[in-house]
Amino acid sequence: MTRSGGGVGRILLALVSAAVLVLTVIGAGVSVLMGQLQGNITAVDISDNVTSDPTTAPLNAVDEETGTYEPLTVVLMGSDSRSGKGNGGFGSASQIGGERSDTTIVLHVSGDRTSAIGVSIPRDTTVTLPKCKSKGKTVGGYEGRFNQAMDIGGPGCTVKAVEEMSGLDISNFMMVDFRGFKRIVDAVGGVEICLSKPVDDPLSGLKLSKGKHVVEGEEALAFVRARKTLGDGSDTSRIRRQQAFLSSLIRKVLSSGTLLNPAQLLGVLDAATESLTADPQLADINNLKDLALSLKDLKPANVTFTTIPWKPNGDGATISVNTKKAAPIWKAMKDDTPWPPKGTGSDEDSAPLLKTPPEKIQVDVLNGTTTPKMAKKVARQLRKQGFVVRDVGNADSTDYAQTTVIYDPDWDQSAKTLAAAMDTDVVQKDKKHGSILTVIVGEDFTAVQPVEILDITQDYTAQVNTGDEAFCAS
Repeated sequence: MTRSGGGVGRILLALVSAAVLVLTVIGAGVSVLMGQLQGNITAVDISDNVTSDPTTAPLNAVDEETGTYEPLTVVLMGSDSRSGKGNGGFGSASQIGGERSDTTIVLHVSGDRTSAIGVSIPRDTTVTLPKCKSKGKTVGGYEGRFNQAMDIGGPGCTVKAVEEMSGLDISNFMMVDFRGFKRIVDAVGGVEICLSKPVDDPLSGLKLSKGKHVVEGEEALAFVRARKTLGDGSDTSRIRRQQAFLSSLIRKVLSSGTLLNPAQLLGVLDAATESLTADPQLADINNLKDLALSLKDLKPANVTFTTIPWKPNGDGATISVNTKKAAPIWKAMKDDTPWPPKGTGSDEDSAPLLKTPPEKIQVDVLNGTTTPKMAKKVARQLRKQGFVVRDVGNADSTDYAQTTVIYDPDWDQSAKTLAAAMDTDVVQKDKKHGSILTVIVGEDFTAVQPVEILDITQDYTAQVNTGDEAFCAS
């Protein structure tokens, strides 16, 4: 495979690290494999650069007060290093020097071990690179792209960059190189994908017809490398596709066909650990065995993947973290509380989660008051917020005390967004209403409120029919 599109392929490596963590803890309880798997993993001490000492902090300790495990936060990353064996076809070290972690996932597992969240950090996020120790020197301290942290100070510097971005204390990491991806996919017998349109991508060499496919090795790598011919062509769209690919991979591994086949399971575990580098704690197979036991109740449906909220820098190449929107996610990890939050009330801490943006919502506006031209006034405000306003007119009555949203139950997410914008909790379901919502302006109306949409992919096992990057239902 050529250099063209290489950055795309490197993005998946962090996702493979996540799969490696799951695969390793699944098999860590099989004692006969312990010695072989232990010999596969490379340990790297990052204690010089991180807040917590990963060589002494308990990995799977139990909180004496609550009786639950301590929450676990791990930085999962991919190395694009071309040095060493097994990376042929991706460019040589002389052609592509250094080492970067183009996409990183911060994975947080709850203390009760029943849920987890993985947050992707895009490679081109601009940050102040942390001051790190590397070969006896202090490096960093200037602005650059997030993925440069690996190049200047190794995995410990990437972890420190995450610490400074998030405010979290993190001492554990996992990293995988190019060899790991193809070996894992081949070991499970391929991963199922489902395309809503045919794909012919000359840069990655991917050519697939519409419908279901089981991809392996080079073809699987091409699928996650492709960018311009899948989705909207953006890195964030590609990240969503790769997260869905990871979910499909994990589902394949958790299937009885893999777990109950000793030969295949050994091959998967061997592939998962062969290209793995981790901190001394996660490199210890006995620690992974204990971790495996603690994760026995963690179900795939309770794992959430998202990308850190971001905003463009205006240069067409880089982005910045939207710190205001990212803060609740980091706080949830720090406090070990669920994300997304499960509140449904109207106060700030339990506001309903809004997933459908205004520009995807069509609405008719009717005046239910005695104030002339109120519907036109509201329509202007809704359009300013991005809503697609269709008809504007008068309701069948002028004595509506409360603003009311009428909607088809199939469009409940759109109704939540519109109700939040109209600052009302009065809604009516109408199964015959169709895709166009109706808002009847009541006497309580003051002004259309700005709404914030939660940019998050929830319950990745249900990611299906998402345009060109659609995945088959599980």
